[in-house]
Amino acid sequence: MARPGARVVIATWGRPEDTEAAAVLAALRPLLPAPPPGAPGPFALSDEGALRKLAQEAGLSPVEVIDVSCPFVYPDLATALRGLGSSGVAVKATQLAGEEAVTRANTAMLVPFKKSGGGYRIENKFDFCCRRSEH
Repeated sequence: MARPGARVVIATWGRPEDTEAAAVLAALRPLLPAPPPGAPGPFALSDEGALRKLAQEAGLSPVEVIDVSCPFVYPDLATALRGLGSSGVAVKATQLAGEEAVTRANTAMLVPFKKSGGGYRIENKFDFCCRRSEH
C-alpha cells in the first residue's frame, strides 16, 4: 500500500490498433496453451474506462491518463530477437515450445517491421494512469 498522497503510475498496453506489438503476441500465441475461458487478455486495460475503474477500485484518486508512444527499436535481427525473447510471454513460449520455435515465430513476425536502412521498428502506444493514493 502506498503512503497517502503518494504518486502511483499504472502502465499498460494501449489500444491494439495503436500497438504494433500485438503482432508479437499473435506470433507467439500458437506456442502457448489456450487461455482460461473468460480470461481478459493483454489489452483488457487498454480501454481508458477499464483503467480508470481499476485505479478507483484500488483506492487511487484521479490525476490523469495519457497515451505515450513507446516504439521498440532494434538495430539488427539478433538484437530484436534477444529483446523480444526477454518478455514473459516469450520466456513461457520458450519453456513450452523451445527456443528455435520462438526464434522462428519472431523472425517471421519481424519481416514487415524491417526498415530500408536496416534494423526494425515496432510502433506502440502505452497507457499511463497517474494517480494519487487516498489511503
